[in-house]
Amino acid sequence: MVVACVALLIALGGTGYAATRLPRNSVTTVQVKDFSLLSRDFKRGQIPRGAVGPPGPAGPAGPAGPAGPGGAGASLRWALVRGDGGIAAQSGGITLAAKPGAGTYLLSFGSAVAGHPIMATGAYANDPGDQRGETTAGPCGGGTEGRACPASDNTSTVMVQTRNDAGNPADHAFYVAVG
Repeated sequence: MVVACVALLIALGGTGYAATRLPRNSVTTVQVKDFSLLSRDFKRGQIPRGAVGPPGPAGPAGPAGPAGPGGAGASLRWALVRGDGGIAAQSGGITLAAKPGAGTYLLSFGSAVAGHPIMATGAYANDPGDQRGETTAGPCGGGTEGRACPASDNTSTVMVQTRNDAGNPADHAFYVAVG
């Protein structure tokens, strides 16, 4: 036990001597054993950083954020109409107002369509005919954009005409969209 206490005193005395008597920066790489220093022996930024390791696994998803503000109200309304005038599919709120003759369809969109782009194109909703002519569309209600329609003549109605390859009105399926 005595030997252990003497050894402890010598060790502590040597450390105390080194801390108080050695001149600053007198210990160099020659006196330090390899792998004997730890990261706690250095101040932040004293040693250059090593290569970056691979990224760790992604953490769990955070909670959903609050709902954003409403959009500007721009929406596309569309319908797929069969040759007989039945609506095969649509975005909602569109009805067939009238079918006054061959190839002529009047569709009610429920709100004004004047001032909005109106597009129509041929479709294949139960329509086997491939030989088609032009498909045209525009608003009813007259004015600079539209025309007078034979029925449901108001600015919420779109008139679509489909034609055969000779240019005569003929029943064909079509898509119509109002932006």
